Amino acid sequence: MKNSIKAGLGTSLLKIDHSWANKPHEVTDFEIKAAANPKKVVVGGGGIGGLCCAYELMKMGHEVTVLEASGRHGGHVYTAHDELSDGLYGDYGQEHITKPGYDRYWAYISEFGLTALPYSRRKNVLRSIKGKFYDEAMLQDPSILKQMGFNSREVDFLSKNPWGELKSLYTAPYLDKFTDEYQPFGIGYDALDLVPMSDIYKKAGASAAAMERLGGQNSSALYELWNSAILKLRGVSEYPIEVYRLQGGNQMLPNAFAKRLGPRVWLNRQITEVQNGGENVKVTYQENTETKTITADYFVNCIPPPAFKKIPVQP
Repeated sequence: MKNSIKAGLGTSLLKIDHSWANKPHEVTDFEIKAAANPKKVVVGGGGIGGLCCAYELMKMGHEVTVLEASGRHGGHVYTAHDELSDGLYGDYGQEHITKPGYDRYWAYISEFGLTALPYSRRKNVLRSIKGKFYDEAMLQDPSILKQMGFNSREVDFLSKNPWGELKSLYTAPYLDKFTDEYQPFGIGYDALDLVPMSDIYKKAGASAAAMERLGGQNSSALYELWNSAILKLRGVSEYPIEVYRLQGGNQMLPNAFAKRLGPRVWLNRQITEVQNGGENVKVTYQENTETKTITADYFVNCIPPPAFKKIPVQP
């Protein structure tokens, strides 16, 4: 799990206005409290995580600066409008949100007066499998599933559940031990961090067809089980069908954070070193061709691990 990175990229061309859009919420005014002991905090990374963190710290009365290496905020959440016809936009990275799940996200939608739209991207899907297209009904037909090579247990499961739920057939026996979604260790599964998820499927007697469908040869079993457990704890299925997106593009939420943070978000500032002192932290960053430093009481890292591991941190 410690060596596993999961990333996704998706693009959708969407019209901005729909007659079935939810009514927008009223924008909620926010208050910056007077902190009893305000701290100076540098947040590394201007993606949605860094912006959210900085926004909450700002509201609590702390002095916050966000350092973002690129020339835009939002990170993996990006909505493109350039070179598209009027009324169209493309969402990259984040594709959708679910309900239940995303509790804080939904709270921010309400707070910022945004509008969530039902997104039918997972309904009436045609799947190409080994050169042949299958609709949802076909992938719940026992005779077709048998022809595809699934065993009797898998056929029975898939005939009653969506195609995307197959993983849960094999993860379900492991999930009850996870009670804290922030702590996968110390519950008896630590050794599974070094075991590929595919071994879990093999041990449970998965068919070759299921193994090909589920993969897992290069991912930690602990990580995969933990991820499934988090979904279960939040009441979300492995493959939720009812999903949502933001009217105007999913970047509307990072934009709302950035608008409220204002000059606290510094773009084109690539962090090159973090030095922990006895009472403060010094963050070195590059601005154009000039090397600069900023000193703070705390540094909060919201930079993705693959990028952050390249930044020297002392001690």
